[in-house]
Amino acid sequence: MDQALRRFKKDSRRTILMKAGTMSFRNTSVGCLVLNISSAGAGLVVEGDQPLPFAFDLAIDGIPGQRRCLVVWRIDRRLGVSFEFDREHVTRILEGAEQ
Repeated sequence: MDQALRRFKKDSRRTILMKAGTMSFRNTSVGCLVLNISSAGAGLVVEGDQPLPFAFDLAIDGIPGQRRCLVVWRIDRRLGVSFEFDREHVTRILEGAEQ
C-alpha cells in the first residue's frame, strides 16, 4: 500500500462538510461537492464525468486558501483525495466546520 493511501486510511476521523468546492488544474476549473474532510484528505463528488488529473488544487467555499490534492481512489463521480499537507491548515478548517 503506498504512503498516500496509508495516510488516507489511517486518519478516519472525518467531519461532514457538504460545501461547494472548485478543483483547479491546467487552466481548468471543475465544480465539486466536498462531502467530508479530515486532516489527511477529503471525500468529493465531481459535477461531471470528465477526466481528472492525479493531482489538483481544491478551493472550498467559505474557507480561505487552497489545498493540493492527490487522488487516492475514484468510483464514477466520487473521489477520495489525500492532502499534500500542513496539519495546522486542516485543523483550522475542521474547527470552523464544527461551529
